[in-house]
Amino acid sequence: MPAATLPVTSEAGDRDTQIQERKLTKTGTIRFRTSDMNKTENDINRTVTDLKGYISNETTSGYENRTENTLTIRVPSENFDNLLQKIESFSLKIDYKSFDVHDVTQEYYDLVTRINTKKEIEARYQELLKRANTVEDILKIEEQIGKIQTEIESAEGSMRYLSKQVDYSTLTVTYYVINRQFSFFDKISNAFKNGWSNLLWVLIGITNLWAIILLSFILWLSAVYIKKEKRKKKKE
Repeated sequence: MPAATLPVTSEAGDRDTQIQERKLTKTGTIRFRTSDMNKTENDINRTVTDLKGYISNETTSGYENRTENTLTIRVPSENFDNLLQKIESFSLKIDYKSFDVHDVTQEYYDLVTRINTKKEIEARYQELLKRANTVEDILKIEEQIGKIQTEIESAEGSMRYLSKQVDYSTLTVTYYVINRQFSFFDKISNAFKNGWSNLLWVLIGITNLWAIILLSFILWLSAVYIKKEKRKKKKE
């Protein structure tokens, strides 16, 4: 969103008029249990599309007793409340939800004023540059113009970021399904399976080392034979 261009003024009345339009950012978090991961995913995707939003990030995690997805959803700020209500309707049980509205009006219009002021200063330097007569003066003025342009670009970058935060609200959604609960006998069975699997891996590892084991055995036999021969010689 392009930065708004407002006249620079020191009058309190004009300043009050400037900030009548509030600039708010909205963020929220919701976590809930569902009975069908695929259906919930489809419902959320359809809702986000209908509300002209998009999913900026998605993570799927698997645990012993549950599978969960975490989404970061961005929607136009005027659709945030509608999105939250829709997401709630997809839940089997809501674990928690929260949302925060942050007023960035002062920060927004401070940036507008800063940009306009810097641009006015830049324009003055451009006029001075036209009237400069010496190379030294030209270089000094161009150096100042470069610094001001860098400051303007930085402020405009902050303005673009802040405008996006105002125009689009963020909702972080985590939904999960409880997997089948394992009984005591299931866990015992899994333990036997894991133990057998580990034993097979040990045997495979030993097999891979057969050459080293064979060489070690030959060296051991050689050492035993040499010791016996030495004992015979001592007896003789």
